[in-house]
Amino acid sequence: MSAQPRVLVVDDSATQAASLAMLLEENGIAARIARNGEQALEMVRAEIPDLVLSDVVMPGIDGYEVCRRIKVDLGLGRVPVVLLTSLTDQMAIVRALACGADHYVTKPFDPERLVARVRQVLAHDVAPALVTGTPVVIDLLGTSFEINASKEKILDLLISSYGDLVRTSEAVRAAEQRARFLAAAGERLSASLDVEGTLRELARIAVPSLADLCVVDAVEPDGSLRRVEVTHADPALAATAAILRSPPDVTRASALTRRAVETGQPVVYERIDDAVLHALAPTEEHLAVLRGLNARAVIAVPLVARANTLGAVAFVAINPARHYGAEERALAVELARRAALAMDNARLYTAAQAATRARDDMLAIVSHDLRNPIHTIQMSAALLQELYPDPQELLIRQLAVIRRAGGRANALIQDLLDVTRIESGTLAVDRGAIDTQSLLDDVVVEMRPIAEEKTLVLEGSWNGPPAEIAGDRDRLIQAFSNLIGNAVKFTPAGGRIEVTGSFAEGAIEYRVRDSGAGIPAAHLPHLFDRFWQATRTGRAGAGLGLFITRGIVEAHGGAISVESVEGQGSTFIVRLPAAGR
Repeated sequence: MSAQPRVLVVDDSATQAASLAMLLEENGIAARIARNGEQALEMVRAEIPDLVLSDVVMPGIDGYEVCRRIKVDLGLGRVPVVLLTSLTDQMAIVRALACGADHYVTKPFDPERLVARVRQVLAHDVAPALVTGTPVVIDLLGTSFEINASKEKILDLLISSYGDLVRTSEAVRAAEQRARFLAAAGERLSASLDVEGTLRELARIAVPSLADLCVVDAVEPDGSLRRVEVTHADPALAATAAILRSPPDVTRASALTRRAVETGQPVVYERIDDAVLHALAPTEEHLAVLRGLNARAVIAVPLVARANTLGAVAFVAINPARHYGAEERALAVELARRAALAMDNARLYTAAQAATRARDDMLAIVSHDLRNPIHTIQMSAALLQELYPDPQELLIRQLAVIRRAGGRANALIQDLLDVTRIESGTLAVDRGAIDTQSLLDDVVVEMRPIAEEKTLVLEGSWNGPPAEIAGDRDRLIQAFSNLIGNAVKFTPAGGRIEVTGSFAEGAIEYRVRDSGAGIPAAHLPHLFDRFWQATRTGRAGAGLGLFITRGIVEAHGGAISVESVEGQGSTFIVRLPAAGR
């Protein structure tokens, strides 16, 4: 063997072949590349390598056949062949033995382990008697294999296989533990819609699973950092944690998390020495505290959500058994990502609540300020009608128009206020005993003049035994007036509207049926949405009536639905619990 080992890499993937060759070259091993089995055999004939490292799965001649031809057809039994295979293939090891392979490396491979395996095989000076053994035919899963390997080689491969299986099993268990940890962490982080609470929960989650001590800083609106929480696993660190929570110079005390915030990348110190502590300590007293921690490693990770950096978290390892390798770093980054999302959701929720409160406050102020001049207009119009009982006909009509316009404006203001109350869950319902038939009769009597103005017939009837509802009479009349008014709006002149009520199975059911044009099926899911109208032309309202009606019905513990077929009219069904139910 030459001073620098020569390895032939056989892989149909250009990316993986180049990666393997680079890895070997970086470790002092010369490497050449063959992109398929045929090319590999040609290169071996031209120049015998010290070792062949071949992928198993390739088009044409696979890795097993490449190995067999090198060992048998070319008579190069002493040229070691290492196969890149997967332990998911139940017969991979037996196939490797059958083709004469000297060893294998499982994929995905660990770079250090692969280089170590190659060096191990290169350094193994195989005696001629150990290259092959007495042929043995074995049957595995219905397939027969003839194995010429020596007992020593078989034992070596089996032991290596067992070791790989153990490592794979440990990796799977570790991955499952990390997944469970992150799932539980996600639930805990999303349980609160308070930003400060989310950050404190992050620190509690990290200790002791991921760190012995955890520091969380939040980014303030001016860009400065504010210390939010310091959590520790050892009760003996309580005094130290108290000092870390309120450092004399927050800017210097947050140097580590500041760097993570500014770079947007994790900051890792695998070993903490005195130079690092000096950089982090704002005062000598603080330096003494940090030295007393005996911290061995630290990871600072930024809290980033939707391209906004919200803070940073530092995970500190004090226990000598704890270390921050690649898997621990990835876990820390993922935990920080989930915390940042939960924190961002909490901020958005807080902002939405503030916006809703501001909207409601504005609506209340505007409604109050609008009602005063509207009331003045209505009172003035009424006064004029009283003072001039026999004015000109034109004046009478104009005064009536003014009063109707004022009434509509007041109704719209009331509707808007009702919408905000329904959305916030504060719609007032003054419950009392209501006779169901008298409620129906009152609504019909109140709405009949409006129907008759459009030459519509409005009839009401109660079917079945008398019953009572525990509800707010005014609110229920408002709801049924909206339904009948809606029917009046969409029923052509000469049509008919029927309001019926009945008591059955402990519930009161009212039906408002019209002979209008019906409602298209595509519109049905949107009927009870606020501000929604079937058409934007010829608007006769703000599209709030059905939304408010549903809110009133649901506030009474009831439900509302609609049945409609185009060309056959519509029926709105209101079900309310009977009193005592």
